[in-house]
Amino acid sequence: MNEVAPVPEWLKATKTDLQQVDVGSPIAASIAAESQELSRLFRASAEAERQIDERGTSASRIFDMLSAVTGMYFKADERNEPFGAMMTLSDGRRTAIPSDFRERTDLLATMAEQAINPVLRARLCDVVWLLDRKRANLATAAVVAYFDIVREVEQGRLRFSYSDERGAHVHDVRDYLRRALQIGRAIGWEKPETRAVRSLAVDLRLDALKKRLPIPISWFCTLDLDFKLSDPADVAADLDRFLASPTEDADVHTVVHLWRLTARGYHQSKNEAEKNRCHSEAAECLASHAEQHSESAMYASQFLADAITELSGVPGKKDRRTALRHRLIDIQARIPEEVSTFTQEMDLREIAEDIRNALKDKTLTEKLFILIAVDRSPDPQQLIDNARQTIRKHPLSSLFATSYMDREGKVVHRTKGGIDDDGAEEAIQNQIAQAESIRRHITVAGPIEAARQTILEEHSISSDVFAALLQHSPFVPRELLFTFSQGFARFLQGDFIAALYILTPLLENSLRHVLKQRGHDVSIFDDATQTQQDRTISTLFEQMRSELDATFSKATTTDIENVFLSKPGPSLRHAVAHGLLHDGSPGGADAIYACWLILRLSLVPLYPCRHELPSSIC
Repeated sequence: MNEVAPVPEWLKATKTDLQQVDVGSPIAASIAAESQELSRLFRASAEAERQIDERGTSASRIFDMLSAVTGMYFKADERNEPFGAMMTLSDGRRTAIPSDFRERTDLLATMAEQAINPVLRARLCDVVWLLDRKRANLATAAVVAYFDIVREVEQGRLRFSYSDERGAHVHDVRDYLRRALQIGRAIGWEKPETRAVRSLAVDLRLDALKKRLPIPISWFCTLDLDFKLSDPADVAADLDRFLASPTEDADVHTVVHLWRLTARGYHQSKNEAEKNRCHSEAAECLASHAEQHSESAMYASQFLADAITELSGVPGKKDRRTALRHRLIDIQARIPEEVSTFTQEMDLREIAEDIRNALKDKTLTEKLFILIAVDRSPDPQQLIDNARQTIRKHPLSSLFATSYMDREGKVVHRTKGGIDDDGAEEAIQNQIAQAESIRRHITVAGPIEAARQTILEEHSISSDVFAALLQHSPFVPRELLFTFSQGFARFLQGDFIAALYILTPLLENSLRHVLKQRGHDVSIFDDATQTQQDRTISTLFEQMRSELDATFSKATTTDIENVFLSKPGPSLRHAVAHGLLHDGSPGGADAIYACWLILRLSLVPLYPCRHELPSSIC
């Protein structure tokens, strides 16, 4: 018989419990503007109640529920799923998500009506309306609560734990406004509550421009254009005036992003000439930065490639594109001297506790570099030598043929048995696959998961974090920056299903991207049809293995092959492409290691220049 899963503590509260508890008492003195801090206070109060009665009290059950609701991860960019689990473990266990409370909406609605704190009220009203769209009154209350949070932050009555003296010019305020506008669009764009939020968002955009704050300008202008709060031509003109003399703290990536944002504003206002001018300005910023850093061929080539792409489709720029492409080829000729291999010293004996200690008092960027350094791709020859040694010690394990079956019992791969020349090669591959599977399980269960969970506990991970970092990576094509960022954010958040299915297809494209940067032709010409097709990852490994080895090192390419392509092995590329995995597979060690390996490939090239990265992502 199947065992019934125990009810979590945060789902045990009842209406009777609520009648005996003041829901706001644990947070009465709080000035926190983020719900995670409220979650911590509720959790502490629940634990204090259990010290009085270990069986739990009405207060402990109510506070457990409130801690779970306020502790959910806020994803303002995802209109239909704005809240997710704060943590998901590799065995499938997770913290609360909105659907867990579907049978408790009445209770949450009552709590929302009693809530005085605007942060708590916004979270409760939003969750209830998310679960029951008929409760339009709570949707309106959520919009008002989000508005109140921002106003209180502006006036200094609420504060974010990380905030400085910028007032409301922080990313969490942008996210609160985005969520309020999403709800407002659903319940009535012209309702007074929605109009108030729209006006507030515009005011913050104008204030950011007045104070010349590059990053907040980007945030609130994007918000304005996304929801068309102002005339796009006015937004573009404001950005244009700022970019005429940008502030010193606006790095090249911010400036380029603002030029693209300006182009978007002109495009929305149907001013194609100004749009093309802005794309040209962005391209020249990229090209200028490349020349300033031409001592690093890999770094400069990425900016030149971006500049060429930026000019794509811009009339009258054919000659400039050609000149940039010639310059790119000249710079790429020096790349093999820089990136033929990636090496990094690390202590593989570190246990999970050592990893946690290593992460203490580090910036987020430093922690991410520590995360990718917890393991390294093994030397291929060492794998072969170890396999042969194991076969000599335990010959019976290699004497017989081996069949590999899927979860339905179908034989999907067979290897020969024997220790002679006929079967030795396949026996060695079998042994390597087994040893590598063990290594990946140990690596994931130990340092990778310890580092990932520690980072998630101490930082709010979003796609913005990775976008700011990955825009420097030569492994990540600019046109896929957001997709990579989403994949890595999902990985850090523990959403391994999304991470695996986002990142696995991107690996193939990035391998081609890097090879093209080195001047290699990664296409195939069909003489019969006179068409060209990009090589698949399998074809790259079959026909361009030496080029891959020279670019990424034999150890890295072998690791990629063992994880994504080889049978025996998880063969994740084939499994993902053809829907052969089951729901639990992405939470397994092979899949988590695969996501980590792609993260490593993306960040390792940045390690030598890690101290030059903008402070905004540290």
